[in-house]
Amino acid sequence: MSDAKENRSNEFLPNPYTDFRLFLKEEFARKCKRNPKFSLRAFASLLEIESSALSKILNGKRRLTPQMVMRLGKKLNLGPKELSRFSIVPNQNYGDTSYLEFQQLTLDQFSVIADWYHYAIHELVKLNSFKSNTQWISKTLKISIAEASSATERLIRLGYLEKTENGQLVNKSGPLTTVGNKFSGVAFRKLQKQILEKALEALEEIPMDKRSQTSMTMAISTKKLNQAKKKIDKFRRELSEFLEEDQNSLDAVYHLGISLYPVTKDKKGD
Repeated sequence: MSDAKENRSNEFLPNPYTDFRLFLKEEFARKCKRNPKFSLRAFASLLEIESSALSKILNGKRRLTPQMVMRLGKKLNLGPKELSRFSIVPNQNYGDTSYLEFQQLTLDQFSVIADWYHYAIHELVKLNSFKSNTQWISKTLKISIAEASSATERLIRLGYLEKTENGQLVNKSGPLTTVGNKFSGVAFRKLQKQILEKALEALEEIPMDKRSQTSMTMAISTKKLNQAKKKIDKFRRELSEFLEEDQNSLDAVYHLGISLYPVTKDKKGD
């Protein structure tokens, strides 16, 4: 169960990465998201670097020097002020992510909430058919390999997933939830927009026997709205427990979206 619930108490926009390798991975993932045909070779060509060298940088197998950060940053149209936020840690083992600063972890948390496929990968690990490679994840979720790679690495950094000695990904964190996260407001709205877009795709592409999309319009007493929200929360969790109770037969990852909202004008706004 990966549970996403909006917390509007405090909206927070994350600080940018201070590690240039992570910035490059995110930039590559964004470009792949905008254009599914965008490749590592195309990204390397844009940066005027060998694709093999870029691959080593993205995978943490090649050290980035300040000179390289400046050169690649300029190719991405980053100005002096933008480049100044990136730091190079001397004598850093780039296979070790323990040096990540608070800002980076904050952006990681934001990204996990904001992009639907993080929750999906977290749940995908539970399937009997799961394969611990980004190509399989990419194909199964219909996302780019760059997105699958960045998301998997992010979930590992945050402790939501763990990679065993034989390279298998396992879920070590239990339920992944955004309840009570102080900066979930902005990210949650982005996530819900993506889920609604996925629901529209399902309406057109998925057979009726494999989905349920219903709605109801009703006159209500708004005095009972808080109680209604609690009933919805209870229903979501009970349904999730029911569908997940047979751990040996899990064979698909589904989204459940429930929306309760007014279509009449707020009297306070009159």
